[in-house]
Amino acid sequence: MFDMTKIGRKISQTRKNKGLTQMELADKLGISYLAVSNWDRGAPMPDISKLPELAEIFGITIEELLCDERKGKIVEEIAKGETPENVNADDLADIAPLVNGEQFKKAYEKADSANGGFDISSIIAMAPFLDPDILFELIKDNIKNGISISDCAALAPFLDEDDISELLLNLSDDNISIHTLSAFAPFMEEGDLGKVARKHVSAGTPISSLAALAHFMNKEDLSYLASKCVVDNNNFEQLSSIAPFLDEKDLTDLVRNYLKNGGNFNNLSAIAPFLDMNELFRGFYKNK
Repeated sequence: MFDMTKIGRKISQTRKNKGLTQMELADKLGISYLAVSNWDRGAPMPDISKLPELAEIFGITIEELLCDERKGKIVEEIAKGETPENVNADDLADIAPLVNGEQFKKAYEKADSANGGFDISSIIAMAPFLDPDILFELIKDNIKNGISISDCAALAPFLDEDDISELLLNLSDDNISIHTLSAFAPFMEEGDLGKVARKHVSAGTPISSLAALAHFMNKEDLSYLASKCVVDNNNFEQLSSIAPFLDEKDLTDLVRNYLKNGGNFNNLSAIAPFLDMNELFRGFYKNK
């Protein structure tokens, strides 16, 4: 990684050696003095489009300015519109904050073809700067090569909803744990998350294990899970794990039907706090 503090000191000291104030340097570059002030403090890095001009004003090379000969040379080549050779994943992760999307893509494609692809740790480092479509293809290739889907969970914030759904819906339940699924859940479309959850339940996953997903699921899928708890096995302990996320009326109606069909009221203690008891008994005794 570039040493931002070191670069900031370099800019500040060189500017002072040239007898330039922050305002004067800003005027030469056509930027605000606040930008120069931020550079002096090492936050953030100068934009790549300004680096050649800044280096020229200072009378030094971009490599000297960035305090890193190898990565400075890569940045200098990109700034000139060239595609650097022999770039690796670490280089890309470091230069990414300095370059625009198109510049990064060209450097990435060159590095990818030269190195035969990247491992998951390298992809995670580059993910914030990759186009979502490219990132998705990389993940699929890595899964084919034996990388676990759990290793890819850290990439979820950088993927499109549709790509996450395609990824998870095409996996067997054995290949994705509920823990991993819960890491993807905040970034999924509700309906697709429900489909994955239903697959797990059909495969025998206890509904109580899905509690971590409930907050991100829609009303219809939650009602389906609740019905499975009551209709299939009268398991109110499992139902209690998702009860806080259920619509009170839907839960009350479900329990009313359970009681009407001969269910035992003593089984309801685990979910009682989430029921509208007045409505439950009003409807129940009215129908009696």
